[in-house]
Amino acid sequence: MTIRTYIICFRKWRNIFRITLFLFFVFLPFALFVCKLNGVSFIQAVTKTKISRIYSDEISADIQEHGGSNVKPANIFLMKEAFRKNPKEVFSVIHTVQLLFIVKSHILNFGNREAIRRTWGNVKELNVKTVFVVGYLHDMDTFVDFETKQYNDVIQVNMEDIYENIVYKTIYAVQILSGLNIKTEFVHIVDDDRLVNTLNVYNFATTSISQSEVALIGFMKYLPRPDRKVTSKNYISWNDFPFVFFPSYIIGGTILTNMKTINQLAKAVKYIRIIQIEDVFFGLVATAFKIDMRHHNGFLPSKIPVYLLRNTLSCPGYETAYLLLRDWGLINQNNTKTT
Repeated sequence: MTIRTYIICFRKWRNIFRITLFLFFVFLPFALFVCKLNGVSFIQAVTKTKISRIYSDEISADIQEHGGSNVKPANIFLMKEAFRKNPKEVFSVIHTVQLLFIVKSHILNFGNREAIRRTWGNVKELNVKTVFVVGYLHDMDTFVDFETKQYNDVIQVNMEDIYENIVYKTIYAVQILSGLNIKTEFVHIVDDDRLVNTLNVYNFATTSISQSEVALIGFMKYLPRPDRKVTSKNYISWNDFPFVFFPSYIIGGTILTNMKTINQLAKAVKYIRIIQIEDVFFGLVATAFKIDMRHHNGFLPSKIPVYLLRNTLSCPGYETAYLLLRDWGLINQNNTKTT
């Protein structure tokens, strides 16, 4: 074989190698992406299976068919002692509403609550009711009593208003809603640092949740890992949760649902050991009792510029009344100009 032939063969195989290498690096990211999706789906399925084995399907079936179970619950909620004052007085004025906001609020956030009353919590176009759920702090009863007498829209959980007790605000709100059989088309459980596009949320709900189904809609986190750092406020020990991944869950400030689901949650929370991270806990409840959870990008997980808010459902980052009042005014000003 001549030198010329060797050179031709070398160039031929070199070109083949280059093409192969090019195709490898082009398709490698796609292959890794597909593998990651399959891996996430597999891990999610395994996690759901493990959760379901711990929290028996029998309990879930009993609750769905008979409204309760003979299995001894993990939690007992003493409703007579749960609130500083009887919440029935707040809910007694509710007859039939289109959208009920349950707003988790820190007791000291008087400004946030006032801003919500003047903005998305009190729109004229819909029959809306807003109820704030606060905790307890020493020497604050006088201020809360004044606010309650003036607005009759605050219920106070008989627990210290700290991060670890936020989960109880939602639990007891769900319990009282179910117990009083509130007449509302939809329920939106939301934090007091959010701007909510009320009309957008209601219009979205009417096309996304029927009154006959059991579902939660919001911004979902998929298979996050528990925080094992002892110094973290979200610390979860292996004894409290002995798995590598949490099941997917909806972040706590965005839960949109209906009363049928509220009634299901009120029964289901009795059978799941409470952990201090509210959204994770309700993700566990939903996973164990096969409550459908759906993701929607409109419930934003972080703040965006005000000019982008018009077509969203809700946005966080409104820690002060000034910000909420300002941006609400800008949004409505823009809506007026475009109509």
